[in-house]
Amino acid sequence: MKRVKLDQTKDLPAEGKGKVLLLQDGREIAIFKREGKLYAIDNICPHEGGPLGDGVFEEDIVTCPWHGWQFDVKTGACQNLCGENVCCYPVEVENGEIFLRLE
Repeated sequence: MKRVKLDQTKDLPAEGKGKVLLLQDGREIAIFKREGKLYAIDNICPHEGGPLGDGVFEEDIVTCPWHGWQFDVKTGACQNLCGENVCCYPVEVENGEIFLRLE
């Protein structure tokens, strides 16, 4: 597994909001904060490519702003259509910096 530095915790959005970060390999990651814990998923909705990081985030579910598809940020599971999940990435926080574990 590869460990990638994303951002600093001071630069994260408020609880219940998302933020989009770009990895060096061109991948877009949406990061969310819920009850003090961070979750990271692919930013691109598998339906038509909507930006999940710009979606409405309630409870553990983010809703794509384009067509309303919903995803659980803890598991990546699509709530609309079985098998249309997004990738989830383990998040680690160390000394105020955020890291992802990528396979």
